[in-house]
Amino acid sequence: MSSSTVNTRVIGANPTSYRSLNDATAQTSQAFSLVYPATPGGHPIWQIPTPALVVNPHKAVANYQTIQCAFPDAIVGYTVKSNPNPMLLNCLAQVEGSWFEVASRAEIEMLASMGVSGDRVIYSNPIKSQSHIQTAVARGVRLFAFDSEAEVEKLSAFGLPLEVYVRMTVPHTGAQWPLTHKFGVEPAKAVKLLQLARERGLKPVGLAFHVGSQCIRPETWADALRAVAPAWAGAREAGINLDLIDLGGGFPAPYSGPVPGPNDVAQAVYRVLHECVPGAERILLEPGRGVSATTTDMVMEVTGVAERPDGQTWLYLDGGVFSGLYEIPDGIRPAVRPIVAQPRPLAMNTYRLAGPTCDSIDTLFEIRSPMELKVGDRLVLKNCGSYVYAVGSPFNGFPPPEVYDAAEWTLDTDEFPGIC
Repeated sequence: MSSSTVNTRVIGANPTSYRSLNDATAQTSQAFSLVYPATPGGHPIWQIPTPALVVNPHKAVANYQTIQCAFPDAIVGYTVKSNPNPMLLNCLAQVEGSWFEVASRAEIEMLASMGVSGDRVIYSNPIKSQSHIQTAVARGVRLFAFDSEAEVEKLSAFGLPLEVYVRMTVPHTGAQWPLTHKFGVEPAKAVKLLQLARERGLKPVGLAFHVGSQCIRPETWADALRAVAPAWAGAREAGINLDLIDLGGGFPAPYSGPVPGPNDVAQAVYRVLHECVPGAERILLEPGRGVSATTTDMVMEVTGVAERPDGQTWLYLDGGVFSGLYEIPDGIRPAVRPIVAQPRPLAMNTYRLAGPTCDSIDTLFEIRSPMELKVGDRLVLKNCGSYVYAVGSPFNGFPPPEVYDAAEWTLDTDEFPGIC
């Protein structure tokens, strides 16, 4: 071997596989260094415009059916707000037995345009505009959540025996975001509301709760069932025979590591279900994140690198908080995979990620990169399928990410697992 050749081991390649790279600066034939592998320029990851959301809608179907299998006797209503992308909704609409959970007139109309009739829709927003209720009723929706006297009056104004169920407040241990403050009532109030609904010509059928988003503790669902049990018993004593229990959502996504799966939640639920809510023949679920999160990865390009007076090195991207990554300040931290066009020596570097706008809130999180990153490199952010698409905005003149079908681009982002 000549003195101008360096043996270079490519990280991520076969441990016994080596490449010889010409390096005129090599000082010794014994030089040996580890490098981060390049992704060839012809790879689709370089061709797709950024910022981009790369979607595999069939993952939504797989996630949805996993929940169906874990709860074989349940109605699984996909929470449309988590990702209303038409590719996902169309795929889910074709799944046998699929239902959808909505919170607005626009979501109902979107589903109707895809052939989803109202008898497959759960309207679980406890507070609704009268006009939105009117659209729902006209589209055939007959199942509504509520948690106040005012809502009873709105729902009863249509003169139909709409089926209604009361949203309750429950424990939320293990949830990233508790959802017990904006909605929900205590057991005694729940019974009074069910009685009022019956008096106004509605058909009270059950109770509902939500343990909170990204809940990593399956036992919390069991705690919630214990918390609503007094209301269920109180309704029976009042002569109201309930048959529906809505277990809400909360199924977690694997952002930074393994999380409990639907089977774990099901085990906790079925252990106490019939003891807490005897006679519950209809079980509803409202998964959003648990269906949509893993369907989508986000691809962004490095547009700038700068060192700041405090010693931090900032990496500026063409997407950020206003691209839909609004959950990052609350603790959702996607794993990241750097993409480079040429092999690069391994050297750990810490970067603070920031978006493209001039707003100081547009900062993301720190990563420890296994190599130096430069302008023109790309990052793949994993599991960005929940809420990112739904809330991206054109703030400061930067457009939200475009959505691309992974199959159409022959781009399988699973080949880029997160490492940062």
